Order: sequence, then C-alpha cells, then structure tokens
Amino acid sequence: MSRKVNLINGNFITLDDSCPIADTISVEKGRIAGINATDHNCENIDLQGAAVIPGFTDSHFHLSNLGKQLHSLNLRNCQSSKDVAERVVTRSRELAKCDWIFGFGWDHNKWADREFPTADLLNDLAISQPVMLTRIDGHSCWVNQKAMQLSGLDVSINPPEGGDIINDCILIDNAMNPVQFVIPKPDEAIVEKWIKLALKIIITRGITNIHDAWQDPTTVKVLQQLSEAGKLPIRIYGMLGSSHPKLLKHFFKEGIFRSEKYNIRSVKAFIDGALGSRGAALLEPYCDDLNNCGLILISDKDFKKLAQKCQDAGFQLCTHAIGDRGNKMVLDIYSEFTKELNNHRWRIEHAQMICDEDIPRFAKAGIVPSMQPSHCTSDMPWLHDRLGSNRLHRISRWQSFIDAGCKIPGGSDCPIEEGNPIFEYYAAVTRKNHNGTPNDGWQKQEAVSRIDALKMFTTWAAYGEFAEHRRGKIRPGFDADLTFLNQDITECPEKEILKTEVLGTMVAGEFIFNKLN
Repeated sequence: MSRKVNLINGNFITLDDSCPIADTISVEKGRIAGINATDHNCENIDLQGAAVIPGFTDSHFHLSNLGKQLHSLNLRNCQSSKDVAERVVTRSRELAKCDWIFGFGWDHNKWADREFPTADLLNDLAISQPVMLTRIDGHSCWVNQKAMQLSGLDVSINPPEGGDIINDCILIDNAMNPVQFVIPKPDEAIVEKWIKLALKIIITRGITNIHDAWQDPTTVKVLQQLSEAGKLPIRIYGMLGSSHPKLLKHFFKEGIFRSEKYNIRSVKAFIDGALGSRGAALLEPYCDDLNNCGLILISDKDFKKLAQKCQDAGFQLCTHAIGDRGNKMVLDIYSEFTKELNNHRWRIEHAQMICDEDIPRFAKAGIVPSMQPSHCTSDMPWLHDRLGSNRLHRISRWQSFIDAGCKIPGGSDCPIEEGNPIFEYYAAVTRKNHNGTPNDGWQKQEAVSRIDALKMFTTWAAYGEFAEHRRGKIRPGFDADLTFLNQDITECPEKEILKTEVLGTMVAGEFIFNKLN
C-alpha cells in the first residue's frame, strides 16, 4: 500500500510492551507508519471493532503437500481399513491402468481395533494400479504388491536402517524410500498448481507467513519464480530438504537467499519418526510394542557432517525430533556446534517428548523448540496406551519451555493437521479437543497463557526466522502484516475461541483477503 491510510475503530493487540494500547494505526509503503498519530489528509479504514493482531505465522508448514493432498484420496475420516480399501476401488475406476493411486490421512489409531492393516486388503482388490496411501503423520505408508514390485522392495529381506516393514505392506520411515523413488515426479507446472491451491486456502485463515519445512529443487525454483513475478501473496521462509545434496551445495556456496516475500537460510533434517507409527525414538520401549524403541533415521556421522556444513555456511539447522531419545540425540550433537556459533537459533522441529533434564539445555544452548499444539490434542486419546502414565508429562511441554526462557515458534505441520492458527491457539491455551474434553485439559500444567499462545504464532515465530526486528509486533517501522478477527481471542470465553472468524489478512499493507466491508 503506497498511499497512507489510517486503520481506525479497531481493537489493536500490538504485543509491543513499549506501546501496548493503540487507538489508530497508520500504514504506508507496506510498513506500520505510526501508532496513535492521526493524519486527517489520508484515507481512514473503519474496522468497526475488529480485533487486529500481528499477522499469523505458521512456523511449520508443508505448502506443496497441502495442495497435493487436495488431489489425493482423503482418508482422514475413514473408520476402518476396509473403508480405506473401498475408497481405493472407487478411485481405481477413475484412473488409467498404469496410473498410481495416492491417498493421504488414514490413521489406524482412530479405528476400533487400532491395528495396522494387513497386506491382503489391498492385494486382493480387483484393481491393476499401484497404490501408495500415506498415513496421517507422513512417516509411514500402506502399499499394495504392485507398488512393491515396481520399487523392487523385497519384504523377505531385512528393512533398511532407520526403517521397518509391518504386515508386508506398511512401510515405516526409511523403508518408504524405494517406493518414493519410483513414483512419478511432479514437474514445475504441477508443483506450481499445488502451491497456488494451498495459498488460496492459507490467506483465508489469516496466515501472512509460513515456514515451509522441506523444500526440494522444484519447489524452490517455482517459489523463486513466483516471488520474482510478484505473485506470492504471503511471506515464505524456506527450509531446504537435507536429502537434496546438490541443492544444499548450491545454497551453501551462494549463501542466504533473500527477497521481499521469499527467504532461504535454513535446512530441514530428520532424526526419528513419529509416535503414531511407533517410529519416534524412545529411551524405553513403547508400552504397546515392548520390543520397539523407535527408529533413528540418520547416523551420528552423517548428522554431524550436515551440522558442520550448516555451521560453515551460516545456515540454520532445523531437525525433526519427536521421541525423548531422538530429542536427546539432537541436543547432544547440536551442543557440539552451537557453542561456537553466535545467535544461531538452530531449531528442533516438534520437540514433542522431552525429559526433565533436557528442558534447560534448550535455553542454555540457544536451541529453539518449534512446536505444533494440535499434535498434542490429536495424539492424546492413545498416548497412554503407547507410553504409559509415567511418561505422559514429557509430551508437548510448552509452559516448561517458556519457564526455562525459551521462545516457541508455533505451527501446525499442515497438512498433517488442519493448518488453522485459531485451532492451534485453542490447543495451546486449553489442551482440549474441539468438544472441550478433557474438562481440565490434558496434562494441563503445560497449557500456556492467552498472550504467550499468541506470541507463538507472531512474535516468537518471527524470532524463529530471524525477523523479530521487522515482524511479530505492531510497531512503527515493522511490516504491515496484520490479521483481522471478529473478536479478541485473548479475552473472549474459552469456548468461543473456536468460533473466531478471520475478517481480513494484510501483507505488506495490502489486503490479500478482506471481509471487513
């Protein structure tokens, strides 16, 4: 917005201690030009009481995957493995014989038997296509014999390091690699279509910025082209996928990539799997699988090599770690490198299960826990069976991190979760599901205050991408990235939070979504 405008009659939540209360906000040339400085020679935009907050940032998002899932079988609401198989048959009739059938979102923890499906369910179907159905956590998939044959995967041979095969059809973590290698690779046109579909959804949720947590060469190229053409409505902070060595080599040589809407200065890696598929690395066995302590997906040697390259190039390292053993391993290795770095802000993505003694290590070493509140409320129905009562307090320790002095960038891990900041905010302050249970909140000692929850998706999210000097607060000189809501989520009754409506999304002073008028 090149012209200057005054935003008036709004409930402004600045999150700026130097000016916590505002009656008006002036916006000019994409920035906050002033607060409480009325200019009668410019246009006024009457917000009619709308709440205005710094723009929502989702600090752990999968942009192209969101668009991709819109073209896959949606298996989230399937109530059984048989239900999934029936949807596969229906889809097979719509496709050519050589096409792959892709699906996403099945979750055996929601089924009555809570058991992984067996191989015969897909193999006995009267279909000719290869099938790959990704579990909700993205760390396992269900495939048929045709997909196995095309990939050359032999279930009679021991699974690869960091992987497992269950029931001759469920591929866990690194065991998925052979199938992922042979599936058709999307070209730039398809990836651009996925990204645009995802962006169309994102802007209606009040999201002004995402941290895109795994980018391949095609995604990077498409986003750079969209950025150069001025076609990115929101800001994107890119994490390069660590399994793309040529991509990493290029950026490590060229250095940090910066533009107005798209920046790359971080690398995403994986240390373990997920709790839902029992791939998260635990210090003690799973209570419902006593011979299993989870998986480690990368060797110490390879992880240290990656950390050294990130350190040398000045790139932020962001590592997926879910289990208590996985987190401890990342902390151990990070700590070897971060003591030599200044203001590195290396992140642990998810940091879902943490031992008491490891909480202070984050703050001491300047390691940032990047967390997704709805993972807690999605997983809580089955965590007792998986971990036992003595380990439940280690899950999603938001308040413990805050008490230790950590800043927590908040996200959703969309499309694994919905990707709605209001849902994430609600989970952070209540630790309840959308039905309001459990009444007191699950492990309620880790619920956070309304303001701290808002900081997770604004101020602390900006810190997580080195942007706290220009975003995350409503302050003169900061980017005019704002989210407009129909009510004040820091004050409204708890049960009303989920009813909050996004009225507008502004990035660089321009409305990219507007229901205010």
